[in-house]
Amino acid sequence: MKVVVLSSPEDVGVTVQLLETLALVGVPAYGLKIRDSWEHAPRGELSARVKPASHILVVASPESAGKSWFSYAAGYAAGRGGRVALYRVAAHWDPPSYLASLPIIDGLDELATFFRIEKAEWMVEEERRNARASLLELGISFHADSLAGCARDGDLRAVELFLKAGFPADSRDKHGVPLLCLAARGRHFQVVRLLVETGASLDLQSEDRGYSALMDASLGGAVDIVEYLLAKGADPDVRSKDGQTALVVAVGKGDVEVARRLLEYGADPELADKLGMSARGYAKLFKKPEMLALFKLA
Repeated sequence: MKVVVLSSPEDVGVTVQLLETLALVGVPAYGLKIRDSWEHAPRGELSARVKPASHILVVASPESAGKSWFSYAAGYAAGRGGRVALYRVAAHWDPPSYLASLPIIDGLDELATFFRIEKAEWMVEEERRNARASLLELGISFHADSLAGCARDGDLRAVELFLKAGFPADSRDKHGVPLLCLAARGRHFQVVRLLVETGASLDLQSEDRGYSALMDASLGGAVDIVEYLLAKGADPDVRSKDGQTALVVAVGKGDVEVARRLLEYGADPELADKLGMSARGYAKLFKKPEMLALFKLA
């Protein structure tokens, strides 16, 4: 981020104050004093000197507003999608109507507050731009399907870049499966942790079979992911479209270790699915000694 302060020669003293204030809030800035003879300068000279700046701050007064460079500067900023604001020297002066939509700043304290906010927003946008560029350098397209594929494949670096670029952690693939579920299905612990740490909803369910990430991890026997999600507060009793819980899934797979952890975190062994069978009921039906011994303790 860099600010260029544009002013007429008579407002140079104001420009110095503005530059000092911007330096205090950690915003790089430089000033340009524009004389009436600017139009006779080589073509494009002013544009070239303004181009390095991301923000334009115009020192606005009744005198400067009537000069040709003033309207040029505002039009140039708007045309290149830049950010432009007016610093009003005369408190009771209103800018021309064509500039009515621009931010108007009165006073150095207001200037400092304005650019503190701008700096914070710019840093977020800059991180997003850099993340998009990094994805392109890796040959990864910037769209939701690519993000889903990276989560499914366990590409931690790419998923991290997508999140930094602005994609929400609760994004889904085209089938309605949340990223967290995709990572859990692939047993990608690091991706699961990244998504949770960046705000993914623990109990968000997929639209295909209604599984939560905990259920997907239980189905895949990913004990480390099961343990992590439970410790983070995932609900062990979320039910799928078939009415099954993660514990029912674990019993069906005969996974004693996953079932043990689910029970330790309060999973209800009596919740029945749409067939009327509970986890305890399935354990008895399958007659597996280790599972039956585990349920005797529950």
